Amino acid sequence: MSKSLDTSARLNNDILLKIGLHSGALIVAYFLTWELIMDGQRMLMPMLPTLATLFYLPFAVKVISAFFEGWRCILYLTPGILIGNIFWVGMPFDSTVTYFTWLASYGAAPAIFAALDWATRDDRRNVTAGQAWRTMIAGGAAASVLISVLVHVIRHRNVPQDDFILSMLKYMVGDMLGLLLVLAVLMGVFRYMRKAR
Repeated sequence: MSKSLDTSARLNNDILLKIGLHSGALIVAYFLTWELIMDGQRMLMPMLPTLATLFYLPFAVKVISAFFEGWRCILYLTPGILIGNIFWVGMPFDSTVTYFTWLASYGAAPAIFAALDWATRDDRRNVTAGQAWRTMIAGGAAASVLISVLVHVIRHRNVPQDDFILSMLKYMVGDMLGLLLVLAVLMGVFRYMRKAR
């Protein structure tokens, strides 16, 4: 009995730790994107009249979280999604559009990685570090396209047809530059840690 309680407590602690880690990373990414990157973008490029940011860091967190955790990443990111919405995104909680948007936005990357595992008949995490980076970039690119299309269909239907594709492309560029920036920073951190040993 005590052994099963120990296992249950360890499992709960593991889940809480992952929620703190993934949601904490998402909140930091939202903060950096909306408080620093967007402010800098408005100052340096005022001619860019869009809510799309050049470096959308929350996308990187979605992709990395989905790569390592699969569908469970949605649970681990939920508090971060809610806090990010309250402080930065501001979508109404009483609208079904909000929840469909979140489902598309946070469900696309796990779906892409699940499809990749099914197609290759392998677990994407059973690869070398170099292959993992490439898989995250390729999966991220596919997720970015899927998210952009779904979110524009769900939430931005009022965008004029001529601007629809351009608007989607702006979001995809921000997603991918954000992902590449975060992966480059992580790569640098891991190399420094290896050298420091």
